[in-house]
Amino acid sequence: MEWWSRPITKQWPFMVAYIVLIGWESILQNPIPRWMIIFFQAWLVAAVIELLHWRIIKWLSYTVVYTLFITELVLEWHFGMYLSPTILTLLVETNSQESSEFLSALFRQQGVGVTIAYIALLIAANITLEMGRQRVNAAIHGKKTIKTLKGIAAVLLVSGVVFATISYAGLFSCREMNDVDEWRTHRRNPNDVVTMLAVAIYDTHLSSREMDSANEQTLHIQVIPQQLEDDSLNVILVIGESYIKNHASLYGYPLHTTPFMDAEQKAGRLFAFTDAVSPYNQTTKVIRNLISCNSQGDGEHWAAAPPLTAVFKKNGYWVSMQDNQKSTDGHVLSELFEFSLATYLYSSKMAEACYNDMNNATYDFDGQLVNAYRKNMAKGADNTHRLVVFHLMGQHVSFNCRYPMDHTFCHFTPDSTSYRKEEWLTAEMRQEIADYDNATLYNDDVIRRITELYGNSNTVVLYLSDHGEEVYDYRPRSGRDDFSYGTDIQKGILHQYCIPYIIWCSEKYMESHPDIVDRLRQRTNRPVSIDNTCQLLFHLTGLKTPYYRSNRDVLSDDYHCPPRMLNDVVNYEETMGR
Repeated sequence: MEWWSRPITKQWPFMVAYIVLIGWESILQNPIPRWMIIFFQAWLVAAVIELLHWRIIKWLSYTVVYTLFITELVLEWHFGMYLSPTILTLLVETNSQESSEFLSALFRQQGVGVTIAYIALLIAANITLEMGRQRVNAAIHGKKTIKTLKGIAAVLLVSGVVFATISYAGLFSCREMNDVDEWRTHRRNPNDVVTMLAVAIYDTHLSSREMDSANEQTLHIQVIPQQLEDDSLNVILVIGESYIKNHASLYGYPLHTTPFMDAEQKAGRLFAFTDAVSPYNQTTKVIRNLISCNSQGDGEHWAAAPPLTAVFKKNGYWVSMQDNQKSTDGHVLSELFEFSLATYLYSSKMAEACYNDMNNATYDFDGQLVNAYRKNMAKGADNTHRLVVFHLMGQHVSFNCRYPMDHTFCHFTPDSTSYRKEEWLTAEMRQEIADYDNATLYNDDVIRRITELYGNSNTVVLYLSDHGEEVYDYRPRSGRDDFSYGTDIQKGILHQYCIPYIIWCSEKYMESHPDIVDRLRQRTNRPVSIDNTCQLLFHLTGLKTPYYRSNRDVLSDDYHCPPRMLNDVVNYEETMGR
């Protein structure tokens, strides 16, 4: 008997168990290459079992397989999560008491009996296969069936080796967490638990290395001695979510979705930049490059510069972070990008260096976050200068969950888009567009509430969105993708990367900074990439810092917009013909 086929013919019950338990997600959701990789993984473990021929190895292998399967099943069915760097970190750090409390909570959950019965059924089926292994082998021995099965197995095995080599070589060649995110996307999100475990371990390693660099920058911030303005100054940075610039009436959308901003622009207090782009269409990548004082367009890595929040705090500002996307309820973040973003923003070292105050709760609607902050505005009252960062849920999917269901914000209906005549637009699509526009209307009201926080004092507000979105704007599709725009990449960029970039000034700020206001009036048509936002904030506040670069400051006479690269691969100017 061929050496390669012995693990299959002798250990096929184990291989069946491995494929079903470890690869069930990939088999159901992912393309054929993933099936072949799972087959190769199963064969590899079976080969070790057959080579050593120790019963203990076989039962240890079964134990590991079932442990991984049960872990994945419990995480997904009962907590809506999967094996990730955050989960891995928690498993490593969890003590015996916490483990006991977790298991106690788990067994109190509804449906846990079904989970136990399902696992018991699989174990019983597995035992039955092992007990009948010899009889099945004897029944098909020497028949043509076994030759056919061997041929199929040979094809699967060779293909699995090839695809696994390509896949895992790509993973372990990644040098940044961003690269791991890209690898997962291009590999169609490999969901088998062994690959997820490998990704979690490797991504944790990369995260640790990047965070070491970011911490080093943050803990050794350079400061230029200076006297801050005598008058108190409030700087508010508002980071929106999934805002399609072309759905704002401020930017020409036919529906009246931004009444507050429209009125403030007409009154001369609001300045809307017309040519702002986000370097990525993924929140994590955007936030890291937005908060960091690096310049992504100049090829600078986010971890090679300190976060702007730490720079402001080190220079005497009272800094508050109000994040409505932050996990504050004790549940574990489940996505890789959430892990990497939370590590950057909220690790103990970073939080201590960057913030004086953070929110301890999140809310269904962004307006509730603003109201909660308003009740606690007395914090830091003794400080004359403050930086407040709001990270909103904005227009994140699902759109109909982003605004209160009252008459004020349930304003737009499917009939509101009757001016659009595309034949492919269905009633459901028009409803989703209406939901998005209502969320945009509510977002406009949230911005109004934020400006009112310190509207009677020396205050400047900068609003931007992390990226755009598509909601059936030019094709029958909603969401974001990786430049899979068919024949019209320009429209894809327009809706996913071109974002609102807006500055609002209080009357007192305008009186105190007439030169800045004049620059704003003259320079809103300049091209800008939001990864250099810190430079604009330094200008708006007059903060003197070694991290200021006049050539990256959109209001400066020295400004030169660096190449605006989208997802690190597409040149915006070249692609849009500018």
